[in-house]
Amino acid sequence: MGPTNSFRVRAPHRSAPTPADRVKGTDLTRGLRRTEYGLFLAAVVLIAAGVAGGLWWLIGVGAWALIGGGAIEMIYRP
Repeated sequence: MGPTNSFRVRAPHRSAPTPADRVKGTDLTRGLRRTEYGLFLAAVVLIAAGVAGGLWWLIGVGAWALIGGGAIEMIYRP
């Protein structure tokens, strides 16, 4: 008779999540991430357009969009 292995490989528990059961993110997380990226993209576009046109109010709106996206990133950390 060969050597015996005292360690048995056990099947995962029925309630243990499988890789197929894992969800990439919740709806709230996806929505916040989409909002955050949208604000960052809007900030880049608005600031670039404000610089190109010499419009300070457009640069200000872009700055506030950047601040909003940064606040979402810091507070919610999705």
